[in-house]
Amino acid sequence: MVRTFVKSTSLMHGMETVALDLLKLLKQKYDYKTLSEITGLPTPTLNRYIKNKTVPRSQNVKKIIEKVISLVDIAELIKEKVLISEDSANVYEVVSNPNMLKLINFFIVNEFSGSKLTAIMPLDVHSIPLSTVSAITTDRKILLLSERPLWDDDETITLTYKIPGFVEKFKLWLPKNTVSNKDSVLMISSFLNSDSLVNSAVNMLQKRGAFVTGLFSIMAKEQLWKKILLPPGSKKKCLLLV
Repeated sequence: MVRTFVKSTSLMHGMETVALDLLKLLKQKYDYKTLSEITGLPTPTLNRYIKNKTVPRSQNVKKIIEKVISLVDIAELIKEKVLISEDSANVYEVVSNPNMLKLINFFIVNEFSGSKLTAIMPLDVHSIPLSTVSAITTDRKILLLSERPLWDDDETITLTYKIPGFVEKFKLWLPKNTVSNKDSVLMISSFLNSDSLVNSAVNMLQKRGAFVTGLFSIMAKEQLWKKILLPPGSKKKCLLLV
C-alpha cells in the first residue's frame, strides 16, 4: 500500500528544529515583545525556545510555523546566498547551510503534504543534502543516482540526458531493485538547468511503474521551468526563478 505524505503528528515531530530556526531567524530582526505579538506565545516561553532551554510541543510548533512562515521571504534569503551568472547559479552557500536546508525542507513538507510519497530522488549532487534532510524528516527512502556505473548492466537503470551548451550527452545510474511499481517519487533539484534530465528521470520512473509525485527545485531558469510538463497528478514547485 502506498504511503501518503500528510501533515500529521508524526511529521510535525520532525519540525521542532524548523520552528526553532524560524524563531532564531526572526529574533535577529525583532525583539521578544514583537515576536510574542507575532506568534501569540509568551515572552518567557520564546526566550526558553531561542536559548535552547526547552523544545516546543507539537501544538506550539504548528502555531510558530503558521505565524512566522508568512514573514519569511525564502526567495530573498536564497538570493542573498546564491551567486547568479547569465548561464548558471552557484547554490553552494545555500545547500551547505544547515539552517537554510531546514527552512527549505519546510516548504517541501508544506507544498507536498497530502501527496503520495515513498521515495525522494535528488537529481544533482548539490540537492543531496536537502534530499537527505527531507527524507529523514518524512521517513522516506532516497533514490541516489550515481555519476558512474557501479553495478552490472543487467542490474542497472541508465538515465541519459543533455545540458544546454554541451554537445556530449550525460549519464546517471541507479540500481534496478531500488524502484518498483509501489513507489511514488519526489524529484529534488538544487538548480534546474536541463529539462532533458527531468524528462529522462520521469521516463525511467514510469517504465518501472512508479508514480511521479512531483518536482521540487530550489532554483530554476524561468523559461526552462515553464517548459517542464509532468505526468497527470504530479506537481512542481520552485522557490526562485531566475
